[in-house]
Amino acid sequence: MKQIFRNEYFTALVDEGTGIVRNIRSDKPFTSMRDLEVSFEGLIKALDDLSRARYALLIDIRAAPGRNDPQFEAALQRFRLRWIGGFRKAGVLVQSAVGLLQVKRYAKQDGVTRLVTDDESELMRYLTETD
Repeated sequence: MKQIFRNEYFTALVDEGTGIVRNIRSDKPFTSMRDLEVSFEGLIKALDDLSRARYALLIDIRAAPGRNDPQFEAALQRFRLRWIGGFRKAGVLVQSAVGLLQVKRYAKQDGVTRLVTDDESELMRYLTETD
């Protein structure tokens, strides 16, 4: 896998063999909304440099600290579609039932289909199967 982005909050890797871009969220809490914004802008720029339609996106947020305060929710809403848009498929790997429900709520709000699961094998099958 080739690393295309890394900061203290995210790592982005491209696996040309599987056609998957993996975004891994670290366990470090965002220290401010400014840190969240700068982090997402960097990540999104790295993803924009790819030919998104060639890849599936796997977002691994298992280590991410739980958070759902209004300020965080509003900031995340501003970035979500720019983050996941344009990929041939998207999936999110979560750790808990609470995370599963939260990300499913986001998917419904965004109107973008994505598999949300705590089963990495299931997610890999989904992202690599051809339609």
